[in-house]
Amino acid sequence: MGIPSYLPGWDPHLLGNIRGDSMDEREKSTVGFLLILPALTILAVLYIYPLVRSIAVSFTTDEGVLTFANYKKVFDLYLKDILYTLFITAITVGITFVISIIISSYLRFKEWKFLDYMYRLPLFIPFLIVGHAMRIFLAPHGTLNSLLTRLLGMKELPGLSGSWVGLVITFVWVMTPFSTLIILGAFRALDDSYIEAAINLGSSKWKVIKDIMIPLTRPSIMVALVLTFVRTISSLTIPLMVGPNKPNMITVDMMFRVNYFRDWGVANALGVISYLIVLGLAVYYLKFMMAERGGLKA
Repeated sequence: MGIPSYLPGWDPHLLGNIRGDSMDEREKSTVGFLLILPALTILAVLYIYPLVRSIAVSFTTDEGVLTFANYKKVFDLYLKDILYTLFITAITVGITFVISIIISSYLRFKEWKFLDYMYRLPLFIPFLIVGHAMRIFLAPHGTLNSLLTRLLGMKELPGLSGSWVGLVITFVWVMTPFSTLIILGAFRALDDSYIEAAINLGSSKWKVIKDIMIPLTRPSIMVALVLTFVRTISSLTIPLMVGPNKPNMITVDMMFRVNYFRDWGVANALGVISYLIVLGLAVYYLKFMMAERGGLKA
């Protein structure tokens, strides 16, 4: 039933305008969905499907029977390796954070082109090359010991290649540039007036860094720490080439289960455990960001 055109104040074109606006909104939504559809498809094919498949395989036998045996085997054989992985990752994140803050703070206050270029160098070196180079550099009779004995006349140090210390050194060397790039960008984006006001009131640069720069850039620092954690825990090449034979990181255990035992169930169970570790960090990160924006209280 139509609306009488003789009603007081009624514009007969108003209904058409409303319908036109509604059609425009639907068209915009459709176009927007079509634009992101390729990205969603790639995400579904390359991430979501493998994730679901990995979880399913971790709970089944080769015959397709539901089981928890794979997880039992993981905790029987690899619990120490899981804890070792968390230990190495946590130390790497901590040391990387300290070094990144030092470099970023120095470059925020002083211009040094050499350092500004050199700290980024590891960004362009593949993990495979890094692992091979560090294995030679940290070996018992490697480059490091050769330099110490010839230049300083010191006795040779125990080889750090094949130890957890050498593994941490390598991880820190690789991860620091990426973390520094994020933190330094956040430091440089700060308004100079905050820093100048604090210095004019007598604050030292250390207090400015601790009480102003770090608190104001906490979201960016958190991003750097999360990405460092994820890149470290998911690395395979560096632990394989530089780390000890035992204990191993989770990624190395997964590789051995597949390559030597064709045991996809246990390998996927290890993968699911690493997913859960990263998921826990992701939940904490989201709560932190919501608290920073005035939402949930951390």
